[in-house]
Amino acid sequence: MFTKKQTIILIVLVLVLAGAIFLFWQKYDKWPWQKGVSVPTPTATVSPTPSGAAEEETDMRQIVMKDVAAKIAQLSPVAPELGGQWYVTRFWFIDGSYATVYVEYEDGHVLRQMLLTANTSQAPQKLSYKVEAYFEAGESGWLLKSGKDQESNLPLILFEFDPSQNKWVRKN
Repeated sequence: MFTKKQTIILIVLVLVLAGAIFLFWQKYDKWPWQKGVSVPTPTATVSPTPSGAAEEETDMRQIVMKDVAAKIAQLSPVAPELGGQWYVTRFWFIDGSYATVYVEYEDGHVLRQMLLTANTSQAPQKLSYKVEAYFEAGESGWLLKSGKDQESNLPLILFEFDPSQNKWVRKN
């Protein structure tokens, strides 16, 4: 039916097609017919707050950030890839809140984000969290994978860790 040469060409073509499909799936993490919900990347804004209230908020935010950074492996709805460990890279607090925060975290391979609401009624001894939404990085922002993101249009305050001060520092 087929000559040996035709069979080899057919096998090579099938392998090239399978490789192309695999690479497309790896790059985009979805097929063209699957629709993801695209969420814009949070942008930082600045708004004034009274100094006494700002200090209290900042202290509570430091407590929340330290606790979330320590518990990120338990809070994340997915396991890290290749046996890695999750670590927090940024916090985006909803302006005027110390309990609602976007948490960016990674394991060295993939970047993820969660929207958390902290229960601070027994702080600093006991904090608990509710994962409101979970996101994966997409080509043009965050893709909502689970939950609801009702905070995306609110002003955000960015915190990043400063090793020289050994604490989370406001960046805007």
